[in-house]
Amino acid sequence: MKKILLYFLFFTACMLTWYGESRKFFNLKDGNCVTLWKTYNNVCYIIPGKYFALIFPSGNFLKTTNTNNVTIFFSKKLPNSIIYFNDGSLPITVVNGSYVFYDYSIDKVRFDKLLYKPNARNANDINSNVDLIDLYIPENYATDKNAAKQ
Repeated sequence: MKKILLYFLFFTACMLTWYGESRKFFNLKDGNCVTLWKTYNNVCYIIPGKYFALIFPSGNFLKTTNTNNVTIFFSKKLPNSIIYFNDGSLPITVVNGSYVFYDYSIDKVRFDKLLYKPNARNANDINSNVDLIDLYIPENYATDKNAAKQ
């Protein structure tokens, strides 16, 4: 009887963990990948690469809320770097590791020259060496620079 109770409790704990924490992987054409990990207490981790560990990351992530929208840029001119942008209304915590994170809103002039074509008029006028992903965290989907939904 105790074994059945232990199995039931273990199964229930696993189901609650699976239900309360969801991960989604978004792959880009240039081989870049981002893990979106939505957890309890309105906390979301955005991690470069595929992250499978059961514990929270100790480095290389952006931490925000589950109700935020974030745009992430990868540029070949800045290897191992991520430029991120949000509307500024919701907080983002940055923890660097092997990647360096740059806030687009701090130096827009510098990043506009790096990311966009010289005569860019639209948000999708991005240089060919730049890849981006728009993360719509509440809806749990993303779009790439061609507006293709993932």
